[in-house]
Amino acid sequence: MESRIKYSPVRQFQRFKAIDRALILIDQGPESLPYHIMDISEGGLSFRYLGQKLRRSEVKKISLYHDHELIVEDLPIRSISDYRLRDNLVPVRRGSVRFAQLDDTKLQKLESFIRSFTEAPLPLS
Repeated sequence: MESRIKYSPVRQFQRFKAIDRALILIDQGPESLPYHIMDISEGGLSFRYLGQKLRRSEVKKISLYHDHELIVEDLPIRSISDYRLRDNLVPVRRGSVRFAQLDDTKLQKLESFIRSFTEAPLPLS
């Protein structure tokens, strides 16, 4: 008897753990701060940050850095989630974004960033 249930991986793209100093910058004017990338794929990324919840509706583009070097600028994104990881005096939060349609140049730069600034792939889930 053939199963009617088809297996479909939850994620379309393999995620990779980012190395230290792989950063995301969300332009919020003069008080913009870089946040640490937790994991990244060709489809999106997650990052951790301190403080109050970001206004997700205002976040439209991000830039990727390593240390102080700009690697990929103005990647269009859509915010997926934002939740509290730890409840300290200053809350630690995790934000997740999905990349919008990328032109070939930005996609190549993103792929190069992933090759250069990530470690082993994370398990599919």
